[in-house]
Amino acid sequence: MTALDSLFSRQPWLITSEAMHSMAAQAVAFFDARLTLPEPSSNPLLSVEEGVGIIRIHGPLMRDPDLISSLLFGATDMNQVAEAIQEAVAQDAVKSILLDIDSPGGTVNGTPELAQAVADAAKLKSIHAFSAGQMCSAAYWIASQCDAVYATPSARVGSIGVMLPFIDSAEKFRSQGLKVEVFAAGKFKGMGTPGVSLSEEQRALIQSDIEEVAADFKSAVLARGRKIPDEAMEGQSFSARKAQRFNLAGTVKSRDEVIARLRSIAARVDTPSRTSTSMKTAEEQLTDALARIQTLEADAKARESLMSDASAQVETFKASLTAKEQSHQTALQQVCTERDTLKGQLIAVQGDVERHSKRAGELETQVRDLNAREQDLDKRAAAKAAQIAAEMGTQVPAKITPAGDKAPATAAEVWNRQFAKA
Repeated sequence: MTALDSLFSRQPWLITSEAMHSMAAQAVAFFDARLTLPEPSSNPLLSVEEGVGIIRIHGPLMRDPDLISSLLFGATDMNQVAEAIQEAVAQDAVKSILLDIDSPGGTVNGTPELAQAVADAAKLKSIHAFSAGQMCSAAYWIASQCDAVYATPSARVGSIGVMLPFIDSAEKFRSQGLKVEVFAAGKFKGMGTPGVSLSEEQRALIQSDIEEVAADFKSAVLARGRKIPDEAMEGQSFSARKAQRFNLAGTVKSRDEVIARLRSIAARVDTPSRTSTSMKTAEEQLTDALARIQTLEADAKARESLMSDASAQVETFKASLTAKEQSHQTALQQVCTERDTLKGQLIAVQGDVERHSKRAGELETQVRDLNAREQDLDKRAAAKAAQIAAEMGTQVPAKITPAGDKAPATAAEVWNRQFAKA
């Protein structure tokens, strides 16, 4: 097994890809004897500056990191961070806490517990997170439990996601003429053995574990009420300006600005009033308690009076509402009566229209009959005139009107009539 196998294939990571690659390169360089170990830092994780407890969280975050991880990668022990937080909460000189973070993230193991320690501390003292470098993945999970999160404009924030690199060395083993067989009880036992590829079921199991951790991660960063959209929780990191746009963090100029805010919050805490209470005698405390009881009784009477007034107003409102309902009911009945009356009138008018329409049709029929009769009389008169002319032996038609003229008595009268003046 190589050093890279030991580093990457044992547990999932909450860390950026760039940091993972950098750690891999450092590991290779170290084991190739091309890199010397740095001197261990003598700086404690906790320092106090004028009432502000500053906890330094730099480098990859691990739980109980080994010597190589601590010295070579500059890893921070999450257990030590939790202890520093507890110490800061316990110290009376520490009024507020600042997590000074510059970390790409770390292992899943230990991160939820440290984040919970931060959340518990926030219930007792004001605690802010700040970064001028990186506040990504596991580091952001931890920072999200603070009262406020700040970053400078050039810092990187976010990377809400989980990753687990797996090195499949089966091809390398085969190229060397080696074949690895694993005898195990259980289809997931022996999973990840060097020289053996993962089965589909094993891949599905790993992915389900990753999805479970990712769901816990998202729930944690939303637990303090930050409205972070889903599109900002897909494993990407942001500049401080974009992080502020997605409600991941606020933007500040420097760490001193955050410390000044913490000191301002601490100055508003009325610590003397809390300590003076404990210095009072039992008699004074009893007197204060009796005064408090009297105040509460007076408040109760005032509330009772307000409740009585409110009840009276409710009854008045109910009576007014009932009167309005009755008035509306009467108006509705009147409207219904008028509607029925108008409906009857409309039916009557429709009947008159139908009768008049029928009468108009009858009159039109009579007019057509009269016109037909008139045309028939004209035809008959013309036929009679033609008959008379034929009998008289003349081509001049006799003047006969449809009403009819008195027939001439003799042929002479008929002859003379044609020469008469019109």
